[in-house]
Amino acid sequence: MTLADTLHTLGLLGGATLPRFVTDVTGQGDVLEVVADARAVNGLPGPLKMATRLVPAVRSTLRVEEFDGGVALLSVDASAGGLPAHKLLGLAKSRIESVLAAKGLPAGSVEIRPDARIALDVQRLVENRHPGTTVTNLAFTDGRVAFDTAA
Repeated sequence: MTLADTLHTLGLLGGATLPRFVTDVTGQGDVLEVVADARAVNGLPGPLKMATRLVPAVRSTLRVEEFDGGVALLSVDASAGGLPAHKLLGLAKSRIESVLAAKGLPAGSVEIRPDARIALDVQRLVENRHPGTTVTNLAFTDGRVAFDTAA
């Protein structure tokens, strides 16, 4: 699936198109590469908003490190103008939690860890929208997202 289709399936995206701040999604092998224009993100915390004026493009690479018990552990490596932007991921934690709550998604289904990793409870998110579906794996393959499921 495309990243947009995946986010829609998980209930994290209302439609089948990515938010306007995502300008490119590609990948090679097991890495998903996402480019974003941070200036187009609404509601950023003050320090991030100031940083976007200096370096608007954020390039991120995501990799699924493991998938266990329905939870995908994603490593995030992001840079903005050569600076390690993934170190600022924790500043977006409250924003992510408020988006989950506003969409009626299970609390704690996206956990931002201090080591620039994200624990994504794929099973809880899929179960919320598609009861009875069991997710057995999630992987990135050449810019796309692959789900393995069982009924």
